[in-house]
Amino acid sequence: MKWKTKWIIACLLSVSVIAMAKLEERQLINIPVTQYVTTGKDFVVMKKWVSSLIGEDESITVSTGTEFDPFSAYDSFQPYQDGAIISYSQPLSITSQGSGLVVFTGYTRQSGKTVTVQYDNGDEVTYGFVGSFSTLPYTTVRRGDEIAVMDEDAVYVKVKRNGIPLEPTVLATYMTGGLE
Repeated sequence: MKWKTKWIIACLLSVSVIAMAKLEERQLINIPVTQYVTTGKDFVVMKKWVSSLIGEDESITVSTGTEFDPFSAYDSFQPYQDGAIISYSQPLSITSQGSGLVVFTGYTRQSGKTVTVQYDNGDEVTYGFVGSFSTLPYTTVRRGDEIAVMDEDAVYVKVKRNGIPLEPTVLATYMTGGLE
């Protein structure tokens, strides 16, 4: 499918969702549209549905390089805000742990420059105190794609499974693939 057709479909879908939300707001319809499109998990479902309509035969490689394994050679590990701050001797490239959707890139009070990825398995992973973003919000990523780069010596990592943050003590097991 040509890129123009894909953009037209994406625009029509966006306008439809906005129109349905406005009709719901005015109580002209009883379908909870805003409830369906306000969580990261719903964005993954919508992404899969749209992908099935337009096909995903084209792929764009964000980056190549080594995968980000924050527990392979860290200097210190400190629990912080439902996650952990992990320090290193040198900055690293942060790569995707699997296929998913970047649902947030921006600045938060707790973790500075932050990127959050909603993975297809339902897990939501937040990386904070990053130096620069390599992806934009609502960008799909695959395992190994670069999503951010550390400029400092530490990164904040928080993992939510089924909407509940994992304890910092099990983050090492999760990030090395032990809690699949």
